[in-house]
Amino acid sequence: MPQNKLHLKKVFLFLFLGVFFLCGFGFFSVKNQPVATEKTVVEDTIIRIHVVVAGDAMCHSPQFTHAKKTAEDGYDFSPCFQYLTDMLANSDLNIVNLETTLAGAPYSGYPQFCAPDEFAVALKEAGFNFFLLANNHCADKGTKGTVATLEKVQNLQITSAGTYLNEADRQKRYPAIVEIKGMKIALLNYTYGTNGLTVNNPVSINDLNDTLQILKDLETAKNLHPDLIIAFLHWGTEYQQKPSEKQKEQAKFFFKNGTDMIVGSHPHVVQPVEYFAYDQTDTTKKKLIYWSLGNFISNQRETNTDGGILATFTLAKNTKTNRVQIENHSAIPCWVYKNTALPPAYFILPAERFLNDSSTFSFSNGDRTAFLRFVENTNKIIVR
Repeated sequence: MPQNKLHLKKVFLFLFLGVFFLCGFGFFSVKNQPVATEKTVVEDTIIRIHVVVAGDAMCHSPQFTHAKKTAEDGYDFSPCFQYLTDMLANSDLNIVNLETTLAGAPYSGYPQFCAPDEFAVALKEAGFNFFLLANNHCADKGTKGTVATLEKVQNLQITSAGTYLNEADRQKRYPAIVEIKGMKIALLNYTYGTNGLTVNNPVSINDLNDTLQILKDLETAKNLHPDLIIAFLHWGTEYQQKPSEKQKEQAKFFFKNGTDMIVGSHPHVVQPVEYFAYDQTDTTKKKLIYWSLGNFISNQRETNTDGGILATFTLAKNTKTNRVQIENHSAIPCWVYKNTALPPAYFILPAERFLNDSSTFSFSNGDRTAFLRFVENTNKIIVR
């Protein structure tokens, strides 16, 4: 073989082996290193708002009598709510049924309520930021009283629903829309009646019996594209711990026409909390209802009327799917402790905190018995 050909073969062989080893080295170097895979985990963004709803906030004459400070200093109801402020401060939307008028002196209790303005101020300072005004006592002081109440609530910069100065006011503010953290909630409020009292046009009170108007209101609400529609209904039979057949029919009507949840008031006692099957053709269709929250604060002391429940729940919105769920709904029994030796004499006590608390108050045997009876009876009603 000629020398130059032999030399070329050696060169080619050397290059081949060099390339082989270089490639092999590179191959094994890459293979033995960790593989860098970028995993992007996209978690659904959940918006949550916390809601607390209280029942009937009433002001009987003994309540404002004991809340009186001096002739010059007016009234102080704030101690009544002091054991709820932490809970309300941690909630986004706190709703209460204001079952009295704010029509100015002279003040009065049952049967035609008129509370000092300080009663509403104390509710606001406790943390309530939405008042329900449609109830059977909202016309107790006539048209002027209904107007005065609404104007004072507005002056306190508290959003409300249920009573209106005129049709333009109603169209502007109803259904009430509350927007929190990017979630939009429609709040509706109606009462079964006003104890036979009326208000003069153009002032209006939302009527639970006006089904045609309610259908229009629900349609208006849906056209505003809220994430949830909640109806607050002043209804039922006083002192009955079970919902009436009329309540059940009304609940079916609201649920079938787009309402997502119902919270009730008026019976002055607690009624059950449940997922209610509103469609007999499909019993899997169920929606949450608090039939009656009972008394939030009042002078009523008969069995089962001396307290109520706070409805608490979380609304969770998945911003990816726009789906909203009601989470962690609960009912917190709250007893109204009356001690005339301590101004303002009335204190709302969450049961969980005070059942085993013997230091804040020295209950008499009668008070302790009443407290335990209320909690036991309430738990029987709400646990179903």
